[in-house]
Amino acid sequence: MANVLYLFFIMLLLVENPLASSTSGDGFRLTLTHVDSAAGASLTLAERIQRAVRRSYSRKRAIEAKRNVVAPVSYGGELEYLVSFGIGSPALPVTAILDTGSDLIWTQCIPCFESIPQPSPFYDSSESSSFSRIPCSNPFCSDNSSILSACASSQGDLCLYWARYGDDTHSRGLLATETLRFGDGSSIAGVIFGCGFWNNGTLSNSTGIVGMGRGRFSLPAQLNHPRFSHCFTSINSSAASHLFLGTKASLGGGKRGGGGSIGSTPFISNPIGPSFYYLSLIGISLGGTRLPIPPSAFQLNPDGSNGTIIDSGTFLTVLNQPGYDILRKELIKQARLPLAESPGLGIDLCFSLKNRHSAPRMPELVFHLDGADMRFQRDKYMIYDPEEGLFCSAIAGTDGLSIFGNYQQQDMHILYDLKANVLSFVPANCDRF
Repeated sequence: MANVLYLFFIMLLLVENPLASSTSGDGFRLTLTHVDSAAGASLTLAERIQRAVRRSYSRKRAIEAKRNVVAPVSYGGELEYLVSFGIGSPALPVTAILDTGSDLIWTQCIPCFESIPQPSPFYDSSESSSFSRIPCSNPFCSDNSSILSACASSQGDLCLYWARYGDDTHSRGLLATETLRFGDGSSIAGVIFGCGFWNNGTLSNSTGIVGMGRGRFSLPAQLNHPRFSHCFTSINSSAASHLFLGTKASLGGGKRGGGGSIGSTPFISNPIGPSFYYLSLIGISLGGTRLPIPPSAFQLNPDGSNGTIIDSGTFLTVLNQPGYDILRKELIKQARLPLAESPGLGIDLCFSLKNRHSAPRMPELVFHLDGADMRFQRDKYMIYDPEEGLFCSAIAGTDGLSIFGNYQQQDMHILYDLKANVLSFVPANCDRF
């Protein structure tokens, strides 16, 4: 450990910038890129779905892995959406994973003693005039709620961190502040981030992770107005998805509206998973029929198990098995279609449409939340692949935690208000943003 601290000390002798004051703008807009977009031209719809389904189950396993470790564990790795911005002065372009399941913002830094392959140059703090290391006296240096941080006062008053993720991706390095710059010319100064010198795992062809969770290290938590919203375009759309921060995160209407009224539901706290956005899912209806799902199926237990979260990094919606089994049975009943014998997409429930030329009509699906209903028409919970002749549900069963995935979040403007502890949503035409 002494050798490690010595390396930190030698490297930081090159940086003599004073601690930057924390300032942030009021509102920002960023473009989101889907992880499969780079290979989109060569991937069929079936291949895109297969990759997304594989990531969904990997994500679920990573989330559940947290229960078996003592140290704080987040949930990054191979996720769904990437966000691009600049870091430092002058700005170095970086592309990072957007993760609503973790808090820390971090990027790989020079010198990289252990690194993950990335598509762009590593960030070098010695080349940025706005970089400033955090002293041990900063309260963030003793906050171990979502990462491990420690003071190394004998080695130059350094604040070190260790972030570990459920898929075994990890980053170790130095906590510091920096300026983040966006494509529209706006910037946020004094953002606390991790400068990672030892990194290992999976980063989905990116340079690091942008934590968007509920903890104090996350990007939205560091804004003057701690809120953000996103609007994900359809899996079949060529238009970009969008992320809004601060005052620009609002559920406006006009030509962007997709019909329907704004719904709001409170977040629930879970000490075992403090970064995640837990919701109270009370029940489910299909085609006007309220399904006989036990109230306990989706509830958060006193020991922190089960419950329901909304997550940007999971493609499929996965429901606790007792509730899913009832929904699956009702889907088969109301669809009145032949089941596909061997669906190749990795999805539990698929219907065969080999003798049809279009997707059939399906009933409205409703998730009943505390204080609001989320309504989904056919294309928001069913996937039609005409080439394969398959019509599949984007909902699957699981043991334990239920996850409201991003396929059902498509063409819905969703606002996370960290101060009010409320999730708001409204149907939207996200390709018009």
